[in-house]
Amino acid sequence: MKNILVIGAGRTSSTLINYLLEKSKDSDWAITVADQSLEIAEQKVANHPRAKAIKFDVLDDEQRAVQISKTDLVVSLLPETFHIHVVKDCIKYRAHLITASYVSPQMASFDQAVIDAGLTFLNEMGLDPGIDHMDTMKLINKVKDKGGKLISLKSYGGGLISPECDDNPWGYKITWNPMNVVTAGMASARYVKDGRLKIVPYNRVFRETHLVNVPGLGKFESYPNRDSVKYRRIYNIPEIPNVFRGSMRKIGFCKAWNALIQIGLTDNRYIVPDSNKFKYNEWLSFYLDKNNGGNIKQALAEFLNESEQSDVIKKIEWLGLLDDEKINLTDVSPAEILLDLLKKKWMFNENDKDMVILQTEVEYEVEKRIEKMVSSLVVYGKTGFNTAMSASVGLPLAIGAKLVLSNSIKEKGVIIPIYPDIYEPAMEELSKLGIKPVEVLTRI
Repeated sequence: MKNILVIGAGRTSSTLINYLLEKSKDSDWAITVADQSLEIAEQKVANHPRAKAIKFDVLDDEQRAVQISKTDLVVSLLPETFHIHVVKDCIKYRAHLITASYVSPQMASFDQAVIDAGLTFLNEMGLDPGIDHMDTMKLINKVKDKGGKLISLKSYGGGLISPECDDNPWGYKITWNPMNVVTAGMASARYVKDGRLKIVPYNRVFRETHLVNVPGLGKFESYPNRDSVKYRRIYNIPEIPNVFRGSMRKIGFCKAWNALIQIGLTDNRYIVPDSNKFKYNEWLSFYLDKNNGGNIKQALAEFLNESEQSDVIKKIEWLGLLDDEKINLTDVSPAEILLDLLKKKWMFNENDKDMVILQTEVEYEVEKRIEKMVSSLVVYGKTGFNTAMSASVGLPLAIGAKLVLSNSIKEKGVIIPIYPDIYEPAMEELSKLGIKPVEVLTRI
């Protein structure tokens, strides 16, 4: 019997846990679901005979060691900063590890130790990153099999609200880590265009948008996501002159979000003293050049060089930033004040359905002509915990766990799913489970 420890039983864990439970008897797995909330963990386990729920604190060294010491594989749904606690025990007690998180420099530093332990630490095995890597590698190999020369690689991803549940001016609700929504783009971005490096600082990330046409859904906008340049090395395409990775939003979102950045409301580097004494409109006024006789809306419009009737001003007003309601937080950062407001205004309700989009576009030269392959994946969620985000993050993680425990992956160390023995079976099974990209080939 193989023992699997799932750490984290939040919204994105549902599909992962259900998959593991369904396969547990035939695969001879025993599953432990660990979470800070025993009640939430028990809900996910649902009295399954081959599973148990435990209350778990990842910072409790003794409890963590006890659990991992009797585990063959850990699936960590914790935020990336907490993985370090799990990593050391996984190496010590010889447990494989799977996450959906980007490989941090700290995680990468354990590569040799993981290899020496004969283990596989499979990271970036979710949606984006995850399915994007696997689909990209499939497309790259198709181009190579045709004898083509790659000219451009563009990848776009987004966790959005399903169109029938789109009921606010922003066209957005929080379907993943809330603070990550607020701080998105803060690390700046890099990509390659026509062979030249392009660097986009945070104050311009949401101004530099690219339009993306998704078959059947229409146009969206995308802002540059982190470091695209490194994927030349990761995907082994060092000479490709165009590489861009972006995050998708409904058209109009980026301009309004950029306004919040320019005002200064997304800053998480300092505290607003006595913030609970202020109303939202008072707080906003502190960042504006003029008071305009107390007309904050007019002062805001002038600061942003917008009309008072513009979509940007309407979006900001809808958030409640012009209201005279008190801020109910004490001594917090601007980003935390904004986040508290967004949690209320962008709340993902019980009857809401989400939608994830992943689109990869490659252009290449073959036989003196230019061709373009576009691979589009759209997944719609259901109500409750059965979200599209849960399915598209959880299923790759679950399949990765199965591949590791069945010794189907030969690679050891800290890896991501760019190897054929991972992405070929994973994409095949995802397709059978309804997560199947649609490819369109055109000549340019």
